[in-house]
Amino acid sequence: MRHAAWVYIVVLRMLWQYTKRPDRKIAITLDNNVWHFLFDKRLNLAEQLPPEQFAIFITREVEIETEKTPVDVRGYIDRAIADCGVKTTSVFGFAGDGSGPQRRGGFDQGTFQSQIEREFYAAISERFLVGRREKGSGLTANEADAAVAAQSFSSIVLTCESRKVNGPLRFAAEHGGAVLYFADFDPSKGTLKEYVLDFYQKL
Repeated sequence: MRHAAWVYIVVLRMLWQYTKRPDRKIAITLDNNVWHFLFDKRLNLAEQLPPEQFAIFITREVEIETEKTPVDVRGYIDRAIADCGVKTTSVFGFAGDGSGPQRRGGFDQGTFQSQIEREFYAAISERFLVGRREKGSGLTANEADAAVAAQSFSSIVLTCESRKVNGPLRFAAEHGGAVLYFADFDPSKGTLKEYVLDFYQKL
């Protein structure tokens, strides 16, 4: 039975593909480590990814992780969120779902998972999520990465994680998700906007 379920998931994965927004804005989801990269490089996110062209998001899990960042970095994050109109995405639910900080969003906040997101979680759960220990943020290992990776089928995920890390982001990238790694981005040779647009045009 378990083998049959896995074969079913593999077949479903073959149908996964990136979906662009109807308003033609380019959706971006930021991994938490991107904040630190932008801060260290002194990049103005609103200038790099203008709000009139890009819709920028963070997951609720990333929002939880940012609460543990140093004060100076947190100040940069708060300003960037305000300047860019960054929105937090979360799955619909109510308080009390699981332990630790509240991941779910209530009415007018959370949205229902898409079919692709549900299939993605089903495919990665046992391999990357089940039995993982809780971290200092209150999230379990890989939990934030999984939430970010699930968004890669409807937005471009920006991450500083290495391509070599065997986790939810790499799995998403190998199965139709739009995961853009910062390893090849050099601010001295071009803008972040150019880097993202070049990637977007190939989707």
